[in-house]
Amino acid sequence: MTTPETAPAADSSDWDAALAGAFEILLGDLPALDPAARYGVYYASDSLDEFLFPNPWTAPDALSDRAPRQLPGLEGEYPFSPCTWRFDLGGSLFRFDADLLAATGVWGEDGHKGPRPFDDAFVADLRTVSTVDEYGELLLRGSELGEILGRHGVDLTDPHATKLNTWLTVLLRVATDGTLTDAMRAATFTERGPDHLVSVRDMSRARPAGEPWEERLGAVAHPALRDHLRMLCLSEADARSEGGFYSGADHWPWSDVLEAAGCSLVTGWGFGESQAGTAVVRLPDGPGPR
Repeated sequence: MTTPETAPAADSSDWDAALAGAFEILLGDLPALDPAARYGVYYASDSLDEFLFPNPWTAPDALSDRAPRQLPGLEGEYPFSPCTWRFDLGGSLFRFDADLLAATGVWGEDGHKGPRPFDDAFVADLRTVSTVDEYGELLLRGSELGEILGRHGVDLTDPHATKLNTWLTVLLRVATDGTLTDAMRAATFTERGPDHLVSVRDMSRARPAGEPWEERLGAVAHPALRDHLRMLCLSEADARSEGGFYSGADHWPWSDVLEAAGCSLVTGWGFGESQAGTAVVRLPDGPGPR
C-alpha cells in the first residue's frame, strides 16, 4: 500500500483534480446536485455532549463571534480528529431536551436534577427563534442562543452548568465556504492539502475498505489520497476502533436532528460505535442555519 511518504508530489492543480475525481467516486450514486445550492458540514458526538459544560466557548460573546475558531478540549492526537477543524459557532446548532424545557421528568422540584438553571422567561425567549422537532425539543443556532444567554444572564461557563450535559446538545458546524467541494474537503479531512493525509502507518493495522469501496476507490489516481479515503470507508466493524464508516446518503450519521433544521443529507461518515458522526448537508434555501 502506498503511503504519503512514497507518493509522487503533486502541484495544486493536480491535487484539486485528484480531489474532484475522488469526490465524484464517493458521490457517484447520488442524484445530480444543484451547483447553486449552499452546503455545510456538521459534526456531533456523544462524548462532546457528555462533557460539554461548563465551557468557555459557550459564553454569549463566543457564540456571537462570526470568526471561525478551533475549539479547545476536542480530542486530538489520533487520525481524523475534529481538533483539526475550525468551527462556525454562530452557525452551530444547539438542542434543548423537552423535559429540560418543561421542568418535567428528572427536572423540576421533584426531579433528581433539581430546578432548571433558567426560568420560564428564558424558555419563552428560546421558543421565539427555535425550530421544534417531533419530540418537542428546541433547536436553534449558536448566534441566537448567545443573544438569549446574554439577555437573561444565563452562564453556561459556570460549574453549575455541568448538570446540563447530555440535556443540551450541540451539532458543531465546520467552517466552510458554502460550496459542496469545500464541504467534502472538510468532511474527508483533506482540506489541509496532500501533506496532511493520514497514512496507513498511523493506524494500528492495515485494513481494506468495506464493500463496495475497496474496488471503487481503486480508481482514485493519487495513491496517498486513495489510502487516506480507504481508512474513511472501512466496514462498520473495522471502524469501531479507528478510521471511519462511510454511510453515504443511506442514513444520518449520529442523529437525524438536522432534518428539523431544514437540512437535507448529502452524505456522511460514522465513527466508533455510532458515537460520533459527520454530515455533509444541503443547507435550507429559506430561513434556517445558513
